[in-house]
Amino acid sequence: MGQEIYKATYFVEGGTIHANIAGQTWRLPLGQVPAEQAVRSLLIEKLRRNNFRQAMAEKWFGDK
Repeated sequence: MGQEIYKATYFVEGGTIHANIAGQTWRLPLGQVPAEQAVRSLLIEKLRRNNFRQAMAEKWFGDK
């Protein structure tokens, strides 16, 4: 069974989380959730959204 590894990098500066996920830069305020957990949630949501878009493309255009 194949597995894929996804990575996100981030740092916190001045109360702001700066994250790089798949080449996109995200900035969000540091809140009550630890920075690592916030970045992990962003990464999971991006993967979920990509999977949804891929499924819709296959439904609409077929598997090419």
